[in-house]
Amino acid sequence: MSDRAFLSEFITEPLYLIKEELPASNEYKEEAVEQEPAVVKEPEVKVELKPIFTSGDNLKGCIILVDWQNGEVSAEKELLLKILGSVKRTETDVLIAHTHDSSSEQMEALLAEQNHKHVLDFGTSKIPNLQPADFYKITANGPKKSLKAHPLSEIATDTEKKKMLWNALKEMFL
Repeated sequence: MSDRAFLSEFITEPLYLIKEELPASNEYKEEAVEQEPAVVKEPEVKVELKPIFTSGDNLKGCIILVDWQNGEVSAEKELLLKILGSVKRTETDVLIAHTHDSSSEQMEALLAEQNHKHVLDFGTSKIPNLQPADFYKITANGPKKSLKAHPLSEIATDTEKKKMLWNALKEMFL
């Protein structure tokens, strides 16, 4: 058998050739072009965060969170400065943030924009990862350390809380 002879045995049904009608040369067939779905962008809403009132220069990378409602409470600030002095810090070495009316977004922005190694939370409960932490136990997040303490008004009147705070601050700073 020749090379093509087997083809007649391969297909036994009759074959038909259907010729298509071709369009005239000046006409053309427009193919349906599949369009991509339109992407609708939502308008970007610029979120304006009111800055948290702070004092101090944060020279040593320490943020202190206090819950002072109407500005500073002089007795509590005096106690805070004594506490800072005991660990060789001054008001210019730290950043004191008045967090009474602040939102979680404002707190995140403050912590993100301020270079810090330490955070001391005096009864504000504004930092989510410090809420489940025990009082006066240092919580580390990489090189950053945080400490949850009672409000300064409670520490001023309770000797036991002062001792626990002093021990935690020695471990954190000294």
